[in-house]
Amino acid sequence: MQKQMILLPVTNSGTPDYDFMEQYIKEREQKITQNYISFIDNDLQEEKTPLSLEQKKWNTFFVGDLFTVRRPQARSEKQYQFGSIPFIASGNTNNGLTKCCMPKKEEILDEGNCITISPVDGSTFYQETAFLGRGGAGSSILILYNSNMNRFSGLFIARMLRQTCSKYSYGKMGNKESIKREKVMLPINDNGKPDYLFMEQYIKYIILKLKTKYLKEK
Repeated sequence: MQKQMILLPVTNSGTPDYDFMEQYIKEREQKITQNYISFIDNDLQEEKTPLSLEQKKWNTFFVGDLFTVRRPQARSEKQYQFGSIPFIASGNTNNGLTKCCMPKKEEILDEGNCITISPVDGSTFYQETAFLGRGGAGSSILILYNSNMNRFSGLFIARMLRQTCSKYSYGKMGNKESIKREKVMLPINDNGKPDYLFMEQYIKYIILKLKTKYLKEK
């Protein structure tokens, strides 16, 4: 490691400019924080009632009982030019996005308001908008649809599914049928059904709680 080279900004004397690096990172953090606050201000109303996961009853459900599980058509991001449509594969970062693509003529996109799962490592993300899903072999994904779900409850469920599917790996990959048989624990209403409204309100509460934290740090 002592022989490795690293590229850094320097001062007029040629030494690493630590002050510039510090100020640059602070500026980037402030910009991201402001973007987050602006997003919340445009999208959410204040939720003043504290919510706790402990206040709810929970139960386990088979994924196949809650979701329609589909595979996207066979496609690879290498087949596409850069565009504006997200291409979602089995990556475990950046919401599974590999790049934004230009769809082929008359190609049908995968519908948004769904959860994507990587059978390779169990990475699970909520997809709000229409996208191009990686199908076929390799890093093919699975797509879960539930008409009762929206963006906020979808984020909640995706997090719970990630805990369930984290056991998958290259040596023990999931598939359409095994995902259906998986169980996910969710809060329930008085009828014993998944409480989608509570999940939505809880995620909104957490988002607004972060806003308060960021405003204090500004």
